[in-house]
Amino acid sequence: MQIKEAYQPMQTEAAFDKAMAAFGFCGKSSERVAVAVSGGADSMALFRLLLGYSEKSGIKLSVFTVDHGLRPESAAEARFVFDEAKRMGVPCRILKWAGEKPLSGIEKTAREARYGLLFSACREEGIKSLFLGHHRQDQAETFLLRRAAHSGALGLAGMSAVRSFAFGRMYRPLLGISPSELRAYDRSLGQTWVEDPTNASDCFERGRIRQTASSDVLEDAFFQSLKYGAQRMETERQRTEFLNANAQVFDKGYVLMSRAGFLDAKRETAVGSMGEVLRAVANKAYVPKEDSLERLYENIRRSDFKGCSLGGCRIAPSAKGRLLIWREYADLPPPLRTGSERLFYWDRFAFELSQRTEGLVVKALEGRLKELWRAPKRCFFVLPALFDREGLFLVPHLGYKKTNVSCRADFAPIYPLCKSPEWMLPVT
Repeated sequence: MQIKEAYQPMQTEAAFDKAMAAFGFCGKSSERVAVAVSGGADSMALFRLLLGYSEKSGIKLSVFTVDHGLRPESAAEARFVFDEAKRMGVPCRILKWAGEKPLSGIEKTAREARYGLLFSACREEGIKSLFLGHHRQDQAETFLLRRAAHSGALGLAGMSAVRSFAFGRMYRPLLGISPSELRAYDRSLGQTWVEDPTNASDCFERGRIRQTASSDVLEDAFFQSLKYGAQRMETERQRTEFLNANAQVFDKGYVLMSRAGFLDAKRETAVGSMGEVLRAVANKAYVPKEDSLERLYENIRRSDFKGCSLGGCRIAPSAKGRLLIWREYADLPPPLRTGSERLFYWDRFAFELSQRTEGLVVKALEGRLKELWRAPKRCFFVLPALFDREGLFLVPHLGYKKTNVSCRADFAPIYPLCKSPEWMLPVT
């Protein structure tokens, strides 16, 4: 009878080091990085791998854990992560998802809330690199979910090992490593973890796949995702080249695009690139549906095109043969009432006050201070402004303020437009 070889943790560490090198982390560095840890086996393994890597490389590691409040155990799980990080001498923050929870679409809403909390924490602490613990089976499940939803080739590529977000990059170094190997790594270190019962629940679509998909089906799905991932890398290269040549992004949150360049480009590239622009300008998690983008393309081709709305944006002809893409007023989020915090986020802008100021409201400027405007007038209405009880208080982009308090406002959509292609296959 063949005897199964004992697990060697060095093989997992070697695979992790290979991924870090592919990401550009090599040699000594004092960079601050963060890891999102839920307390599950996968994220605990990632935490321990990063901890070991930090001891070799000098990077400064922080832990973020989210108390989502969706289950009675969530607070205790967050505390478990906090205590484990403290035991290892690593700073940890518990990020709480406050407020009412939705009755439907909880998976999507919880994921977006989690990313929002993580991104905000990164910005507050000046951290540009955030590590996530998605693994090989997660990638396979994503492929199966998207195939069942009739996703196109780009969606079937699954998750990129690298992805830019508002203040830096997300890294997924474990996408090529199986969850069974990660659990074996935890056991080799004597590392405990918590089990999330929703992972095995058939109440959610991903849980149902875990209950029914065989190991052969999952492995086939993973390798299928690699094939589509290679296609996505080429598509992203073409889109990036197009946008660099034909689109100009402004810090006030609008984009000017060459109409001739848009119509001369390969149709697939033009349509896909416009989708990325609309997603960034409207600060959406997803691009508009392909059939809607195709109709927009046909509309722009018409000589009598006067403008239209799509995906939370307005698109219209502008001077010098360009297309103007700006935020649609009707799609803006509700006004935000700030507390005493200096850092906050509204729509697609990140704000930083020079000093704490209570009782402010952030909303659209809606036509005030026109004499100060030096940009397309149609974008003026949706420019962000801060109001106090007496009225207009600050307009960061125009330099207007009525006190000595100043404010910086960065155009920081969740998924910004990248100047160079970044899609990366799982490192295996």
